Amino acid sequence: MKKIIVLFGFIMMTLLSTAQKFDGGLFAGLSTSQVDGDAQGGYHRAGINAGVFVALPFNQKWAGQFEIKYIQKGSYKGQNPDAGDYNTYGIKLHYIEMPLLAKFLYKPKINFEAGLNFGYLAASKELFNGDPYPGAKPFRKYELSWGIGGSYQLLKNIALNIRYSYSILPIRKHAGNAAYQNNRGQYNNVITFSFYYKFGAPNE
Repeated sequence: MKKIIVLFGFIMMTLLSTAQKFDGGLFAGLSTSQVDGDAQGGYHRAGINAGVFVALPFNQKWAGQFEIKYIQKGSYKGQNPDAGDYNTYGIKLHYIEMPLLAKFLYKPKINFEAGLNFGYLAASKELFNGDPYPGAKPFRKYELSWGIGGSYQLLKNIALNIRYSYSILPIRKHAGNAAYQNNRGQYNNVITFSFYYKFGAPNE
């Protein structure tokens, strides 16, 4: 875990240095997620979503953007005493993720985005009533997902971004290795809300 943090810090510094030549900056916000296939519905796992980005404008309408970020994903089920359910269950997943996006400027303050996310699982926990879940299957160390979203420019250098992402490949197999048609296992299902701060452009 320490090596991952050091690597994350090094890449952040490299991207921030590169941002002096292109558009770039910082972002931070919240993630809300669930794990499809774990029998627990609802975006009940709240987490952190933060990192750095570098954008390369192609023309007045299109740009490419690369990010590296730390994001928390997973799922959570609390107690439901009215139904006689006093058990809790949760999955906590900590990813270092590298989204690669294409961005389209729809209007002066509104843009849309789509792309792929390449994630590395730095740490994971699966808990039942606060204790490690017995017989839990390991999660895959790498994740590939797609993402779509959009941003609204609040101020000159600050934008609000909303993004939805979903695993392309399962993050782990179902219990008993069961599979049905395209449902091959469990998948991350995530919505993020972030504030992006862009450093001044080179010519500003």
